[in-house]
Amino acid sequence: MKTELEKRVLKCMNEALSDSLETIKPETDLRDDLEMDSMALVILQVELEQEFQFNFDPIEDDFVKIFQTFGSLCHYLENSGRGV
Repeated sequence: MKTELEKRVLKCMNEALSDSLETIKPETDLRDDLEMDSMALVILQVELEQEFQFNFDPIEDDFVKIFQTFGSLCHYLENSGRGV
């Protein structure tokens, strides 16, 4: 069962992909498994910023690490306090 945070992230991912992801695991790789290209990742970033009402910091935030897997993205939002 997905947490509320995971549901919100999944909603943003569906918007970025223009697709409906039903099943996704924490280890699902955004680039390799979901074939998200740089444009889809930027759209996902914007969707997340709107959903959670914050802006990623291009200097402080390690985008490669954050946007690696579904789990890494949820972990970042949960531990940064932004996913509240």
